[in-house]
Amino acid sequence: MEKILLFFFQPATNRKERWFSALWNAFLYLMGVLHWCLFFNWGRIPYELHDWKQSGSFFSFLREAVWSGQLPLHTDARFVRTERYLAMPNAPFSPQDYLLRFLDIGPFMVVNVVLLFSLGFIGLLLLQRRYALSPLTFGVLFALFNFNGHITAHLAVGHAEWVGYFLLPFLVLLVLKLVEGQGVPEAAGEGGFWARWRHRLVWVFCGGTGWRWSLWLALVFLGLFLQGAFHVALWCAIFLLAFGLTRRDCLPLLLRALLMSVLLSALRIVPAAMQFAGGGVDFVSGFPTVTDLLAALVVLWPPNQAQAWAWKSLGRWEVDSFVGLIGLAFLLWFGVAGTWRKGKPWRDLFVPIVVLVVLSIGHVYRPITLLPLPLVDSERIPARFLIVPLVFLIVLASLGFERWLQARRPLRPGQALYLLAAALLLAHDLFQHSRVWRVVKMYDLFTGQPVDLTSHLVNHPDPPYQTALLTGLILTVLTLMLLIVMAWREGRARPESPQYRSARSK
Repeated sequence: MEKILLFFFQPATNRKERWFSALWNAFLYLMGVLHWCLFFNWGRIPYELHDWKQSGSFFSFLREAVWSGQLPLHTDARFVRTERYLAMPNAPFSPQDYLLRFLDIGPFMVVNVVLLFSLGFIGLLLLQRRYALSPLTFGVLFALFNFNGHITAHLAVGHAEWVGYFLLPFLVLLVLKLVEGQGVPEAAGEGGFWARWRHRLVWVFCGGTGWRWSLWLALVFLGLFLQGAFHVALWCAIFLLAFGLTRRDCLPLLLRALLMSVLLSALRIVPAAMQFAGGGVDFVSGFPTVTDLLAALVVLWPPNQAQAWAWKSLGRWEVDSFVGLIGLAFLLWFGVAGTWRKGKPWRDLFVPIVVLVVLSIGHVYRPITLLPLPLVDSERIPARFLIVPLVFLIVLASLGFERWLQARRPLRPGQALYLLAAALLLAHDLFQHSRVWRVVKMYDLFTGQPVDLTSHLVNHPDPPYQTALLTGLILTVLTLMLLIVMAWREGRARPESPQYRSARSK
């Protein structure tokens, strides 16, 4: 029994440990699938409530488009902002939508979440493999990432596009590789200020290492836009820009990668920019106070209390970021304090983390919505920004916890029991949040009556819209071809810089 207990604290280095780790990961995955099936009541979703009406209209429209074999260009849905379907950045348009040919919209939502959850699980497995995480550490990472209050509350109220959140492990993995030196360009060379920046500008557009990194980042952003998760994509872009201002050596690579990401996602960005240019939504607020931010992390508000506070225009589901008291302690001790003390170079991520946390407070972000940039004025509730720094802190805390375990191995049975008990209580708190926020509880929060979600294809000649779609499609195809060719050339070139050799050996 003692040996089995200690298996939770050992990275897989031999056959027995690899078998135990594989079985543990399979157990976690199956529990995650079961969680989402129960959370969504096996597809019996209250589409008459809150934003489920819009999500239901989207799925109904896509279902008709799939059945008729036509492009989903124009819709007559009642709960949307425009008839131009592909000009709505939060409208899903992804390959798995073809499953609507075989599934009704309720079961499809469950299958869609499970598919994206599975992709996210693969991303977490890549993190586990790269950093040799023990089963316990991976279990904590798995629970905090998949079942925190932000993702469960948003999915519960009908924000179906939030499934794009499950792609964030891939973004975190790419950023960690960049922070650790993988994919960073070589030094700009000799010369003065302008000579160095001219060299960097040439590198951004004409070569240097990092094209494969740019390709993978652009694919992550494309995945986000295809799910309709343009909010998440925008927050990630802000995070990366803030990081680039901290690490000037990475700034050229980040600028090029973000440019490629925008161009690769042009199929979704160009029509939306054309449709909503200068027509942003009404700004509401971020977290009213820092105290509210802290409360959102540790206080479990049930749905029937979600609007029972002073800020009536800001539903609790918009600020919910629940990780529980043990989860917050884990993030602060191992994520913040541990990384600050011994986490170089990961501590470089603290600046973008702080930037997004500050932007999530009150009206700090409001002046930025006035900038003449596409989609920037679409963020009406910047409290949502918190999830990106929270995900990075979850990963950093997991890495710090694994480092802490490594310094104390082998653990005594008593220490192992204490740690397992703490992990169990953390999982219990997250389970309680999911239990009270599952979709059947939304009747405690919203009132509704049966609605007709039927949406029909009403495609018709629309030259400006069709031109925007064609322009976006051409940019997407050309950018994908460019990225593939440059990444292939980079792989064949194999520069002999020490950084590159070190990166390829990992």
